[in-house]
Amino acid sequence: MSQDPVPAADLEAVRASARLNAPDRYYAALFAPPACRDDLVAIAAFDGEIARIGGIVSEAPLGEIRIQWWRDALLAADQEAGQSSGNPVLDQFARVMRRHNFPRDELERYFEAHADALFADPPASDAALNDAMRAIDGTPFALAMKVLDAKDDADARGLIDPAARAWGLTRMGLTLPYALAAGRSPLPVAMSPSNEDADWRPQIAWLADEAKSALATVRQQLAGKPRAFTTAMLPLALIEPYFRALQDVRHDPRRDIVEIAPLVRLWRIARAHWTRTL
Repeated sequence: MSQDPVPAADLEAVRASARLNAPDRYYAALFAPPACRDDLVAIAAFDGEIARIGGIVSEAPLGEIRIQWWRDALLAADQEAGQSSGNPVLDQFARVMRRHNFPRDELERYFEAHADALFADPPASDAALNDAMRAIDGTPFALAMKVLDAKDDADARGLIDPAARAWGLTRMGLTLPYALAAGRSPLPVAMSPSNEDADWRPQIAWLADEAKSALATVRQQLAGKPRAFTTAMLPLALIEPYFRALQDVRHDPRRDIVEIAPLVRLWRIARAHWTRTL
């Protein structure tokens, strides 16, 4: 299917959004085949715009309104191809969505899970936590696999759940200060400290163990698969360095934000691409 012409300024706006709000997915997209790069960057930019909503609103209902705007505008763009919303990220993602026939039900669950995560109630159980991570963190991996033409079979779908768990648990560790500041616990009550002022280092250790276990499952399932599958999973190459930083003795997981230098991120993803080992 031929691609719609996109103004150069709009493409650069999408790339800038991806670099700022979803740098890990942006760097991973740079190692995809040239024909896929802009589409993967569009997924990164879209995911980054939705993910940042929780950090820029003062109250959960305001974030819910923003997410609903994205959902409604995307639905309108899907129904009225060629119409511009005026938002380059949304318009480019809508083009990619139509071109690759992204499943609308998955996107609905993605928006719903992001909206639910804005509110203070913790997940009811580990199963509920997994469901939320499958929607929030697994959807961008699934969409990347469609863009890369990774064969959609049972083995491919089996990659998404452990990838979502590995990346979702890492995301929770990285964003913990924001969640706690907003009065939210990202973990079920049974896994959270009983005292709101308690040290979260044991929980970070649990997140690290669980994320690394899920990552090991992804590595096992990638064995023997075409390169497209590894390319879709390249952001996972950053899980281990993220948890090293989160578990540094000088790091306070309640308050400190982990930063990894862009060149370090790029090198880790490049090495995973070249070696085909996450």
